[in-house]
Formats: sequence, structure tokens, C-alpha cells
Amino acid sequence: MDKSFSHNGKDFGATWLRLSTPEQKEAEGISWETPVEPPVVRAPLEDEKANEIIAAKVTAGQLLSSSDWQILASIERSRPVPEEWAQYRAAVIAECERNEEAVSAADSYESLDSVEDNWPASPDDIELYSEPEEKGENDE
Repeated sequence: MDKSFSHNGKDFGATWLRLSTPEQKEAEGISWETPVEPPVVRAPLEDEKANEIIAAKVTAGQLLSSSDWQILASIERSRPVPEEWAQYRAAVIAECERNEEAVSAADSYESLDSVEDNWPASPDDIELYSEPEEKGENDE
């Protein structure tokens, strides 16, 4: 559509198909056929499940790597990991395990496609995106 073309030795302008009537098109031997959509071909279900599990583990590893320094610092200083970071790390691991279980249990492409991730926000993200507390009259 909207491209010039040649048909049966005759040249047509870019707008001819859009502006011509069905009778004009028929007179020129031009008809419109809606192309048949090819079927969607997907990898075997077990392969897609394996890829989803790998992707979840990669995401979990990336999320955990941003707080690995907390673990190293706690070991070096013989101090516990701050509670909010320990909870965050446990939540990332739990979400990865939940995702893996849900993907493994999927018995069709539809059930696999319905598995959604629910990764937790890090304490840094929570602090960054939380609403600032309003200052009272005596606060400054």
C-alpha cells in the first residue's frame, strides 16, 4: 500500500490502491487477498521451561550481586548483615524458587506464559522511590 507498482505492463502511482474503487481494481485485474498468518512455532515446552528457569536464576543473581558487598562487609567486620538487606536477599531467593516451581509445574504453553515474576525492591530502591516524609512545623 502507498507504493508505486507495475501490473500487466502498466504503471500505477503510490496512492492508486488506496484511492481506486473496487470496480477500478477489478478492471485492472487486481484483487486484495488477506495473507494467511503463519502458525506460531515455539520451542518444545521443556526447552522453554528450561530457558525460563535459567532467566529467573540470572535475574536473581544480578539482583543479589548488587548486595554482595553487604555479605563481604559483614564477614570482614564480624557484624551481621543489616536486617533489611538480609530480608531482601531472602525474598530474592524465595522469588527465584517460587518462579522455578511455577515454571516446572507448567503443563502447557498457556500456563507457562501465565507465570509472572514478582521480584522484590532492594532497600536502596525503596529509599530512592519512597515519598519524602513531610516536615512538621518544628522540623528544619
